[in-house]
Amino acid sequence: MAETTPNPIEALVTEARQRIAEAMSAKAGQLDELEKSLLDFQGQWKKPLEEMERQLNELRDSQHKLQEEIERQLDLLAGHRMQELRDRQKKLEETVQKQLDQLAAYQPPPAPAPAAPLDKVLNSVRNLITATLPEQVMEVLTEEAAQIGVRAAVFDVRGKSAWGSSAHGFGSDLSAKILRGLVVPLNQENPFRQTFETGDAVTTTADHLKKNRNILDKLKPGKQDEILLLPVRSAGSVSAILYSDSGGKEPPLPVDALKILSEFAGAQLDRLMALSGGPAETEEKEVHEPEREPEHEEQQEAATAPEPEKQEPWEEAVNKAAGVQAAEATAVEEAPAPPPAPEPVAEAPPPPAPAPAADVSQLSEEDQKYHKDAKRFAKLLVSEIELYNKTKVADGRKNGDLYKRLKSDIERSRLTFQKRFAKTVGKQFDYFHEEIIRTLANNDASLMGPEYPGSSA
Repeated sequence: MAETTPNPIEALVTEARQRIAEAMSAKAGQLDELEKSLLDFQGQWKKPLEEMERQLNELRDSQHKLQEEIERQLDLLAGHRMQELRDRQKKLEETVQKQLDQLAAYQPPPAPAPAAPLDKVLNSVRNLITATLPEQVMEVLTEEAAQIGVRAAVFDVRGKSAWGSSAHGFGSDLSAKILRGLVVPLNQENPFRQTFETGDAVTTTADHLKKNRNILDKLKPGKQDEILLLPVRSAGSVSAILYSDSGGKEPPLPVDALKILSEFAGAQLDRLMALSGGPAETEEKEVHEPEREPEHEEQQEAATAPEPEKQEPWEEAVNKAAGVQAAEATAVEEAPAPPPAPEPVAEAPPPPAPAPAADVSQLSEEDQKYHKDAKRFAKLLVSEIELYNKTKVADGRKNGDLYKRLKSDIERSRLTFQKRFAKTVGKQFDYFHEEIIRTLANNDASLMGPEYPGSSA
């Protein structure tokens, strides 16, 4: 029997199977070793992992508890905070309401008295200083008070009463006759008495003047008007009382400006008294009792009987001032002058005769009184110019230029004279011009110089 030849492919397959089997056997051994190593590793780390897992679980529990506590604390804090905020809001509302109540009940203080313009006050003071008669001082005082926006009246103090003297701002209803018939008793309780006794300013209203019905009826202050009473002090006492009110106007009274005017008025009265050498000796005049209105008879009878009207001291002031200045002027003129240069001069013509006195004998007694007052007033004005300008007067007489040297004083006094007498005697006679020529120029008009305008009549 013939032998069979081996198949090479089967041999290769068999060899490959053997090799695979060997490789698989080797790999199986390695896997067994790896599994064994893994089991050993697991055995080593199982407890630590379990411990870590336990700790992790504890941490989760702690975190959960902490979160719950935080939420509880936050809720508690929020509750306290909200309550605190509510309490603060309530207190704030109470405070705001209290302030609102205070604002609702708040009464604003009266507005400060308006300050009169300084230039107005200074001009008023200048006008007071130019007054040369006591009665003119009072007239200027009320006129200047009216210029700064108030109604003003002056009451002269005579004995135990205050008498109406001058007024401005009350209209035509308050005539000079009615004003001089107003009497306020100073021995009864009223604001005028308070001003007189204390010497201080008194602020009052119409309600406090009910006892003085004549004042309310004639001056007619408004119920809401502020009334200011100021003393005019002279010779150490209250010689007059300045009444002022707003006349129904809303702005308050310019108190400071009015106080300045009243003080300067008193100072001017003292100045005039000093110029006259002291209080003049007066002669008693006939007592003129003001007409009483029937509805006010009881009040007028309660006041003390009117004292005799005092004669104004300006008459004696004129004579004394003129006498003093005449003596001084004579002394200046008699002072030895340096001898002139020896040169021929023409003989000077004699001075012109003084102007003849105006014949007023045919006029009524009242008109004659106006002329007499005008002459005396002119004499006082010119005497005052001479008294305060002795050097200028002497030089002006010497050089023949009196008007050039004294122009401002002359024109200011001329304006004062015309303001008082231009509407009465000034249209016919210029007594101021006559007194200038007589007193300053010694009856020689040429000494006034070429610039002198002359008489205005």
